[in-house]
Amino acid sequence: MAMPRGRSARWLFGLVRPLWGRVVIVLAASGVASGLSLAQPWLTRFLIDDGLIARRMDLVLGYCAAILGAAVSAALVGAFNRWHYLTLSSRVLFGLREAVFAHLQSLPPTFFSRHSTGEVMARLDGDVAEVQRFAVDTLLAAINSVLVLAGTLAAMGALCPSLLLPAFVLLPLQVAIARHMRVRIGVLTRRVRERSSHLTAFLVENLGAMKLVQAVGGAVREQARLAQLNRNFLVDLRRAEMTGFAVGAIPSLLNGLAAGSVFLIGGTFVMKGKLSVGALIAFVSYLGRAGGPVNTLLGLIIAQRRASVSLDRLAEILDEAPAVTNPAEPKMLPPAAKGEIVLDDVDFCYPGQPRLFRAVHAVLPAGGKFGIVGASGAGKSTLIDLLHRHYDPQDGRILLDGCDLRSLDLVQLRRRIAVVAQDSPLVSGSIAANIRYAAPEASAEEVARAATAAEIAHLGLDTPVAERGASLSGGERQRLAIARALLQDPLVLILDEATSAIDRETEQRIARSIDSLFGNRTRIIVSHHPEVLADADRILELTPDGFAERRIGSAA
Repeated sequence: MAMPRGRSARWLFGLVRPLWGRVVIVLAASGVASGLSLAQPWLTRFLIDDGLIARRMDLVLGYCAAILGAAVSAALVGAFNRWHYLTLSSRVLFGLREAVFAHLQSLPPTFFSRHSTGEVMARLDGDVAEVQRFAVDTLLAAINSVLVLAGTLAAMGALCPSLLLPAFVLLPLQVAIARHMRVRIGVLTRRVRERSSHLTAFLVENLGAMKLVQAVGGAVREQARLAQLNRNFLVDLRRAEMTGFAVGAIPSLLNGLAAGSVFLIGGTFVMKGKLSVGALIAFVSYLGRAGGPVNTLLGLIIAQRRASVSLDRLAEILDEAPAVTNPAEPKMLPPAAKGEIVLDDVDFCYPGQPRLFRAVHAVLPAGGKFGIVGASGAGKSTLIDLLHRHYDPQDGRILLDGCDLRSLDLVQLRRRIAVVAQDSPLVSGSIAANIRYAAPEASAEEVARAATAAEIAHLGLDTPVAERGASLSGGERQRLAIARALLQDPLVLILDEATSAIDRETEQRIARSIDSLFGNRTRIIVSHHPEVLADADRILELTPDGFAERRIGSAA
């Protein structure tokens, strides 16, 4: 359920509020540029009546110079305004995206298992941009339109008050049409956004699984799926665009009828000597200029509906509560911390699922090497997530050197407990950049030592790593992740099937290197290979009711 609309609006306003100074600059510059633009039809009136009709070339030249000066000044002010407007618009866009991204960083792994990467990407891109357009572009345009329309109406009233009624007699009908169509626009906008999310999700998923698609001969099948997604998208896009076209075309048609009425009635006034030719031309020019602000204000009704759809989709992310929060006053680990872990009667279950752990108790002394085994689904990965505090137990405590994990700073905790998983993620960049990712302050010498210990240095530290490590073999990716953990220098090192893609001889060499480098640190090894666990101090089998000691050599 999305956050209430009022709370969504307050959240959005909170992001825009620090930029009010630049908002004022943009509005002021826009007002000056609009004023200079509105002066031109007024000068045109005198150019025609006092210059051309009176055959006064000196006045013609003077008014032409004044019109040119107003146009040049408007262009210069417009350029100044454009610079500040672009800066303002970009900062709001970046602020929105960074706020949503920061919230995503606080969410537990279960959120990302329920939402595809493509779906999240569509909201970070399309929906954020739509909200930004409304929060800055549309609202600034609306404020400017009100100012321009007020100035235009004042000028038109000064020229011929009698023509104001026929000029705007159809405006209430235009407002009624826009208000009637906004509900349908909202429905169609949501459909198009969802279709776009489906397309993005499909492409992200297929690009990540391209080798599988090729290996099983699924290219034709995936092409057919893409074609169907494109057809579905086109159907809803056409409906949305044609509805939007109708919303814009009908007011334009009505504006044309109003302009015709002005020419007809104003022409009669000219023939009767009640209005000059220059005044009629100036009035019609102002009427044309009034069409833009009127259409912008009418479009605001539609834009608000589109933005509310996108804001609701972002609110669905922002409504997801983080599974854990940083303590208001975090404790620091003691200076002599060694890495002792205590599970003190830990209960845990995922929302809506059966209890996974029930009063689990274990003590893992600092500096020991412990093997963790258990059936698939027993909770080995969940235990690691609890140690890394992606979740908190529903009952009981987990202690690191006597400190409840909930009392520690999250960043410090996760720096002191390093996890090397079977599918440890890599980032685009060089091998050195990937090793240094967890410890950006590390020197080149420290990076090289970690790479050598993990037997990855021979690839070259400057060798680029493709997205998700696609340019490396499975074993190379695992060794790179191990090097990253070595450089992190944690109190606790968790290896979750971390050497499964490495040949046995290399696996044993790396294990000996880890034992040598981390002999005084706590090591937790999750593996199904007995030989990996052969020299463990203890092997613990994880069950819903706790840990059971396993005999070394029977861990498989």
